[in-house]
Amino acid sequence: MALYNNIKVKAYGKINLLLDIIGRREDGYHMLNTVMQTVSVYDTLELSIDADSPEGIEIVCDKEGFPLDSSNLIWKAAELFKEYTGITFGGKLIVKVEKNLPSQAGMGGGSADCAAMLKAMNTFFCTLKDEDELCELGAKLGADVPFCIKGGTRLCQGIGEITNKLPSIDCAFVIVKPDVSVSTPEAYKRYDLMKSPPRSHLDYFLKSLASGNVFSTIIYLFNVFEAAIDQPEIAQAKQTLKEAGALNTLMTGSGSAVFGVFENEKYAEQAAAKLSGKYNYCEVCVPVKSGYELMWVNR
Repeated sequence: MALYNNIKVKAYGKINLLLDIIGRREDGYHMLNTVMQTVSVYDTLELSIDADSPEGIEIVCDKEGFPLDSSNLIWKAAELFKEYTGITFGGKLIVKVEKNLPSQAGMGGGSADCAAMLKAMNTFFCTLKDEDELCELGAKLGADVPFCIKGGTRLCQGIGEITNKLPSIDCAFVIVKPDVSVSTPEAYKRYDLMKSPPRSHLDYFLKSLASGNVFSTIIYLFNVFEAAIDQPEIAQAKQTLKEAGALNTLMTGSGSAVFGVFENEKYAEQAAAKLSGKYNYCEVCVPVKSGYELMWVNR
């Protein structure tokens, strides 16, 4: 049974500061070296129980095209958590989603929502599972979910499920999403067709990050999917951000969102103002140290 009447949480999005593919497992999954960073753009999830309705799940969202059935990772997280902990909802579990993170952008929206759902349920039902347990559960639902549970700046390896904390980066970002979408499976297919894909300089990146020097760190921003996908809209977005003053730019994940790095929020805000009207999605954000934030609870 729920401890509270309702609870509301933030699910922070992510960007990839570095993304490289280093091999492939026998089961077909690609092995990664990636440095991920949670940022201050987010979805919100509000959980409540309708005690007058039968045991079940209902997802509510006004975003057109957002799945409201059992195909949604939020739904899957709720079912998995219930099965793992043995709890009962005590009625219908209602999840109201405010969707701000764009889909097919490489910002981890689905994984972020899934991670936030697991952490929110742990609080809502007072099950007291530790973060490592939640990460084990999350890994069953998606390779990025453990990172989204922990958040911050992390080196993620394996298929993305092995995470190690790194020093944070002190800067600001402007994220834009061109009017083009790239599915993750398609991005991997295009990568597999490459004869000599470029390689990252992970060691240099990590040394620069540890030194605290943003300017040297961002020299080594890298995403192997940029070469694999080779979309003119993405190249144009990178150029537009540079013309607006970005120190460096990169596509995140398998795209299609692109971010520019700025020394501080003031410069990022000035750049975003120049880009006003050019992109439907244009957000200023900063690094955050968690993947989830409890906004409020109501007893």
